[in-house]
Amino acid sequence: MSNPTLINAAELSDSAQGPSTAFVPTNQRVTSGNMPLSVLSDVPTFPGTPALTVTGTWMMAGTRATAGGIGLINSSSIGVGYSTVPVSTGPLAINPGNQNVLIKF
Repeated sequence: MSNPTLINAAELSDSAQGPSTAFVPTNQRVTSGNMPLSVLSDVPTFPGTPALTVTGTWMMAGTRATAGGIGLINSSSIGVGYSTVPVSTGPLAINPGNQNVLIKF
C-alpha cells in the first residue's frame, strides 16, 4: 500500500474544522516540488478559536523513510489537534497528500 507524504498545510485537517493554515517545516533538505517534506517534529497551526483546534502534534510518523533521521509524515501517520485549553479536538487527517512521494509499507 502506498501512502502519500505531506508538503502543503492545506492538505491537513482535523475533525473539528477545515484545513490547517501553516506549519513551519523543520526539514529543509528533503523536498518534493521545491517544498520540504513534513516530519514528526513539525507543528501544524489552524485558524481556531478557543473552542476549536489551534495547533497539532504528530505522535507517530513513518519509520522506514526519514529526513535527517526524523520520520516523514504520511497518510498513515497519527496526529492530534489541540485547542487553547489544551484539550484534544480529534485526530489529524491528510487529504489527499503529496502524490509525488509515496511511501510503500
